[in-house]
Amino acid sequence: MHIHSSPNEAGFSLLELTIAMGITLVVMGLASSLLAGSLKIRSREDRKSDAIADVQRGLNIMTREISNAGFRLPSLSGVSTNGIVVGDTNSQSVRIVSNLNGSPDPLTGSSDTDVADNDEDVKFLMYVDNDLGQRYIVRFENNATTGTTVLANRVDSLVIRYYDEKVNYNTTVNAQGVCDITDVVNASNSAESEVSPGAAKYLVIAVGVTLPAVGTPGADGYQPPSQVQLTSDVVLRNSLVY
Repeated sequence: MHIHSSPNEAGFSLLELTIAMGITLVVMGLASSLLAGSLKIRSREDRKSDAIADVQRGLNIMTREISNAGFRLPSLSGVSTNGIVVGDTNSQSVRIVSNLNGSPDPLTGSSDTDVADNDEDVKFLMYVDNDLGQRYIVRFENNATTGTTVLANRVDSLVIRYYDEKVNYNTTVNAQGVCDITDVVNASNSAESEVSPGAAKYLVIAVGVTLPAVGTPGADGYQPPSQVQLTSDVVLRNSLVY
């Protein structure tokens, strides 16, 4: 039997195969690097979104409850008419009381005259766990047997400022995630100074969050650490006179 071969049926040479494999490996390497970088960026953005959402939920709870401070407040020692417990309040914590059950009963006309029920004596503060190196915003319920709730667990700083009227301001946060507000002015665009918590009608709460670096500096997909600040304005509506 005779087998006839044609020059057109010749395969690839070893050199051609080597070159093709080399090109394929280079392309696959570049594609892998791009994919890894994209995944790191996506992971970073997911963590950023989670951290911001976590803090925002905490700020929403704080804003809602603090705004009710002083509601139908009976005369109490150490409590200002705006509902703030001055001796247990500062730039990193605020304790407020309100008589949430103080509305008169429609049938009997009687009303509650104390702040001994749940949610009527609450303190918000940043708790530092030195063992774990973590900082939390917590809500402490003074009238409940199990009264501590973690509102946000990825924070670096909390600052609370007190004013006697609505203010506008700029925000600042440093490389360590420590936040504050600056250039504070009132409605007339005049510089506004803080007042004591007992005289406050308007609070500004600022929270700083640091997002850690992702990857190695100089490597593909590296994301440096960044700082985010969230703020919430709170009107103590029960301290306002219309």
